[in-house]
Amino acid sequence: MFSSDNIEGIEILRERIPEELQYWYQFGRIEELHYTHSLNDECSDFICCVEMILTDIHYRHSIKLFMYNVIGELSFDMLNGFWGGLDIEDLSGTGVEKHCRFRMYSFEQDIDFSVYCEKIKVELLN
Repeated sequence: MFSSDNIEGIEILRERIPEELQYWYQFGRIEELHYTHSLNDECSDFICCVEMILTDIHYRHSIKLFMYNVIGELSFDMLNGFWGGLDIEDLSGTGVEKHCRFRMYSFEQDIDFSVYCEKIKVELLN
């Protein structure tokens, strides 16, 4: 479920997306993916950022997801995205480093996708 209150903008998704679709695995189709380098908040170092537009299998809802200060490896099926295996885990209560606050991963066994990031913002596009 969209369980983490620490994701910026999650309350809008909870309000506007039907409850049965409020799971990250429902949004496994990647419509767009942008990878950039950006200055951190202190303007002292460059960090990696990933922006994705994800949609559900029936194209009813699209979510823009922005991950700030990303580390890890991006790997997914070019045709099918994440299939149905996408999930986001909030690790902030486990004592991890600030830059590893969130873990985004696929629990599909043939997709090797696991990245960590400091901050996530989401926006409902439709």
